[in-house]
Amino acid sequence: MKVLILGASGFIGSAVTHAFVRAGHIVWGQTRSQDTADIQFGPREIIPVVCDPTTTEGQATWTKIAKQVDAVVDCLAAGGAEQALSILNAFLAAVKGRPKGSPRPTYVYCSGHYVMARGYGGLDEWSDERQPAEAPINKGTIWRTKIEGAVLGESSINGIVVRPACVYGSSGSYFGDYHFKPALEALNSGKSEFDSIISANGKILTIHQDDAAELFVRVAEAAPVCRGQVFLAANPSTDNIRDILDAIVRITGLKAWKAKAPADAYETAWITPLLARPSLGNALTGWQPKRMAVSDGMDVYWMSFVKSEELKKNRQSKM
Repeated sequence: MKVLILGASGFIGSAVTHAFVRAGHIVWGQTRSQDTADIQFGPREIIPVVCDPTTTEGQATWTKIAKQVDAVVDCLAAGGAEQALSILNAFLAAVKGRPKGSPRPTYVYCSGHYVMARGYGGLDEWSDERQPAEAPINKGTIWRTKIEGAVLGESSINGIVVRPACVYGSSGSYFGDYHFKPALEALNSGKSEFDSIISANGKILTIHQDDAAELFVRVAEAAPVCRGQVFLAANPSTDNIRDILDAIVRITGLKAWKAKAPADAYETAWITPLLARPSLGNALTGWQPKRMAVSDGMDVYWMSFVKSEELKKNRQSKM
């Protein structure tokens, strides 16, 4: 296939882009940075598309490519429904002139599991990919349901939604921001403890970025079968933030961690448990996560986070 990835340099987008390349597809990757295009894309067999995807000029750039590819994957970190809908509408306008009766173009939207997380409890709190996304707890991200509805309800395309759970691996993503970085800062400043957000029960549903990326590839390849469906990219069982923090203490030599309350809606969403077992991806495409859970693989994931931070500092010092 020919595939265009929007947001190809982001934490999820970069993993998705490389997964499509490894699967043998011809891949265009959109980025706002020329340096990223030159250093990270070209040498790795990714055709760069340098533009701001949200502006009129930028949309004119990437929609030219959208017209000729088989699938567009939206991994952009949109700041709200209006911006995300403008991306979808630009795509729909670009492919509108396809001959009648020709195969539908594919659009895969990267949403998030927050829209279906109901918190910890009994059977009433359990959710599933096949159920409507109703998560009143997470007001900061519930706008994504508007985009999901537009993607899934558009009959002229193979519209597919993937909802990654809390993503880990390499630089750590929000695990880095919320849990790893406070520990590293405490370690570097000579402190014996660090603070971390955590819910009362500590449960969290997770997925490694490479496992999530593999699901994006599989549903895009099987788009005629997967169209109109939502896929949860998650490990089969929850992890526990307590186990993750205890593992950080073990590795770093710090004495302890202290719980702190979330500061905003996004931190609240991060620690809100999602009780669900992903099954649709496996049923339709054979997808199955392979990487170790966060707490089980902490020796590897902590090392990767620290090296990523060192690399970031080295790059900043050379600017």
